[in-house]
Amino acid sequence: MWDLLRQGGVVMYPLGLCSLLTIGIFLERLWHFARADREPREVIARAQQALAAGGNPQPTWPDEPAPAIRLVQAAFSKIGASRQTLQDHLEATLAAERLRIGAHLGIVGTIGNIAPFIGLFGTVLGIIRAFRDIGQVGAAGPAVVATGISEALVATAAGLFVAVTAVIVYNLFVVWQGRLMRRAEIVANAMLSMLSPETK
Repeated sequence: MWDLLRQGGVVMYPLGLCSLLTIGIFLERLWHFARADREPREVIARAQQALAAGGNPQPTWPDEPAPAIRLVQAAFSKIGASRQTLQDHLEATLAAERLRIGAHLGIVGTIGNIAPFIGLFGTVLGIIRAFRDIGQVGAAGPAVVATGISEALVATAAGLFVAVTAVIVYNLFVVWQGRLMRRAEIVANAMLSMLSPETK
């Protein structure tokens, strides 16, 4: 396997870096998203219990990166404020959570876009090498062009593999991010109704 990768030429180094970045971000975001995914009904129920207990309602959760939990904490920090102030604060918190949850995903998306072009660059280098070998030998044949063609094919395959992996990882987390933010919006609307019900 190592000998096969070496045949891809110099483009295997940036492709290897892209692959490591994709794996690292995948593992980091997987751990982060798993901890951030909370059922809205559970979060709202705990917020209602804390509010019913009176005093300074600050439900205690472990240090979790769940946007829904951060929305509850943001809402309770504005108890007594006007409905518009509370709504603006929750919207600002939602925007901040969307940015925080989506951290590093842009890198994976970029890798998914550029990896095929890096592989294509390796393909061009391999073809150039094949023609250079023909020029040096003065004749064409399988043995003459084998090294260059091999480099071109390996670079192409590696570029496509890295790109497909990065696109799958990116799409997975974009969909998951959307679900997390929808759950956070449900909690935000519930907290707005709970702390500042509309007057008819």
